Amino acid sequence: MEFPNYLSIYIFPIYYLSVSTILIDIGSSIGASPGDLGLIFTFYPAGAIVGQLTSVFYNTKFTKMQIFLVSYLLLIPISIALSFSRSLIMFFILYTIAGYILGVVWVQANENILESKIKNKDRLMTVALTFYPLGAFTAPFIASLVVNSAFNWQFLYYILIILIVLIAILYYFLMRNRKDKILTEKREKIDLKKIFHLPKKNIMFLLIALGAFFYSIGDTSFIIWSPTFFRIERFLDVKTAGYVIAIFWIGIIVGRMVLMPFLGKIRANLLLLILTLFAIIFTSYSIFAPTGNQIFIGMGLAGMGYSALFPLFMSSGSTVYKKGKGVLLTIMYASAYTGKTIAPFLTRFISRYNMTFSLLIAIIFLGISLILVSTDIYYEKR
Repeated sequence: MEFPNYLSIYIFPIYYLSVSTILIDIGSSIGASPGDLGLIFTFYPAGAIVGQLTSVFYNTKFTKMQIFLVSYLLLIPISIALSFSRSLIMFFILYTIAGYILGVVWVQANENILESKIKNKDRLMTVALTFYPLGAFTAPFIASLVVNSAFNWQFLYYILIILIVLIAILYYFLMRNRKDKILTEKREKIDLKKIFHLPKKNIMFLLIALGAFFYSIGDTSFIIWSPTFFRIERFLDVKTAGYVIAIFWIGIIVGRMVLMPFLGKIRANLLLLILTLFAIIFTSYSIFAPTGNQIFIGMGLAGMGYSALFPLFMSSGSTVYKKGKGVLLTIMYASAYTGKTIAPFLTRFISRYNMTFSLLIAIIFLGISLILVSTDIYYEKR
């Protein structure tokens, strides 16, 4: 029953990360450099932030089913337009709009999952958000398959359209008869005073939201910049650098599977503390590892450290209060994706002066997140 929601999470990274391996192909076709075209990775998350912030307001006028079906219907002409676009500016505009639509869908799908009758939300969110690294892992292979099969890069967007239509059909046929009716009911207008009515819990929520913000800067900096860093500083070839980041995503998927039995049994903020510390240790190991084999080991273990951090931040932040999960989830995702949007600019700026430090900032921001989580644990005990 939750599978369409999982696929909504799965398509989010595929829609923009699939172009990461074919920037040169697209750039040569439209007359743009890969560096300029790479700003897609800023415009798409920026659109997603606005979509996540405004998503909850659509529920007062439309049912969730209407929001899902209209959103996916709108993505079809946008995908077609991307396949025909020959303008860099149009790419930025269309990816911003696509990011906005999928940002709306992202919050709606996650809220569906949180409002299910399954009590162990930490485990449920970890299962659901595992579809994000699955999407991120498969995205480059889909694009490479298109190009290596002698198809033009435009064919990628037709594959995305097929996936979009499939998800819309699954929503309509699998979830329209859902017993809890969360897809067919409209919501009352949001009263923030009724949600944020306990000052002590407000402080706990603020600490978690800030922790997610700084974690996302460190996480994104490490993911988007480590292949370039290893190519320049450790002299890895393109293929090996691609395998390195693939090992990282595999570490995330394996880590979530390993941690699944412990979620809901160990307090979320304690797991956040342990995993953040684990991620800091093996991120540092990966950066300073002298050989290729040690880099692979470090990246795999670092991925296991990062594995459940994002879903734990989201589930713990959005369940601070019993009511208003949609609003809490919206704020949590907006906080995290603001960090993701800032990260590319930081790495690009710092790398001009010091290549190693451009990746070390991942450890610095993870350290800040560790302090905030520790403060949350201390505050909760008091």
